[in-house]
Amino acid sequence: MKEIIVTKVIFDIYNKYDGDFGLLDERWASEGDRRKVTLQQTMIFSEYMDKLRWLKVRAISAELRAAMEARLMELEDCIENEVAEEVRRRVQQESP
Repeated sequence: MKEIIVTKVIFDIYNKYDGDFGLLDERWASEGDRRKVTLQQTMIFSEYMDKLRWLKVRAISAELRAAMEARLMELEDCIENEVAEEVRRRVQQESP
C-alpha cells in the first residue's frame, strides 16, 4: 500500500501561496499553514513538477526520458491522484 504524502490540503496551500512554498517563510504567512507543510512534501511536489516540465523538452535522450518517467511513477505513489492529475494538466498548459 502506498503512503500518500502530498495531499489536496498541501496542494491547496501551494495554490493559496501562488505556487511558491517559499512564501510560507514570510512573516505574514499563516502559522497553521506552515505547520501543515513539511520539507518532504515540498521536495516531492517540487521534484514532480520539475520532472513534468523536463519531459516537455523534446531534445533529451531516450535514457534520460525513461529515467524521468520512472521517477515520476515513484513520486506519484506519494501524491494523491487528484493532485497529480491537476499538476499534470497545469504543466501541459504552461508555455514551453
